[in-house]
Order: sequence, then structure tokens, then C-alpha cells
Amino acid sequence: MNLVEKLKLIRKTNNLTQAEFANSIGISRGNLANIELGKVAPTQVFINCVSLMYNIDRNWLTDDSNNDLSVLNGSTNLVALIMDKYEQLDDDYKKFVENQINQLLELQSRKGHEGE
Repeated sequence: MNLVEKLKLIRKTNNLTQAEFANSIGISRGNLANIELGKVAPTQVFINCVSLMYNIDRNWLTDDSNNDLSVLNGSTNLVALIMDKYEQLDDDYKKFVENQINQLLELQSRKGHEGE
């Protein structure tokens, strides 16, 4: 199974249209269509984005001889998964999560300035 076939499989496993899949990794639907048609070769950045967003091993994506589909078991859009769980929270817990994220961002910002 080649990279293009694996991309289509990831997209279909997540029940996404080309437009939705493309949007999730920051490219246009037309660009994704050209990649899926084999007209455009995917860049390493594209492969990294797919790997990170859908929790897929980069080596599996690029290894045409690896047809092990068990890697798809964890293939979910991380942002969608987090949003789905967040939406299930009560308002008080949502505020708690938002405060935690803001504190983490502040810590990250301070840590980034320490190295300057």
C-alpha cells in the first residue's frame, strides 16, 4: 500500500471529506486532491502534519511495504477528540480547563524567555 492509498484510508477511517481532511492539516482541498491523484508529491511537512494530527507513525506512512492496518486503531484527529471531550464538560469544568491551558501557556512563555 503506497502513501496515497494510506492517506485516503486515514481520511475515510475518520469519515472526512477531502475538504475537511485538508483543512485539518492546513492545506487546500485542491492540493489534497492532487496529492490523492498522484499529481503532486506530498512534502515532508505534509507527512509530518498528517502524522501529528492523526496519531499515525510517519514511517508507516512512507513505507510502501508496510501494510499493517493496526496503526489506524489510534487514528483520530486529536483536536476533534479534545473538542468532543471538552463539549461534554459542565461549565465549571470548562472554566477549569481554560484556566489550566492559560497557565500552561504562561509557563511556556516564561520558559521561552529564559533562554534568550
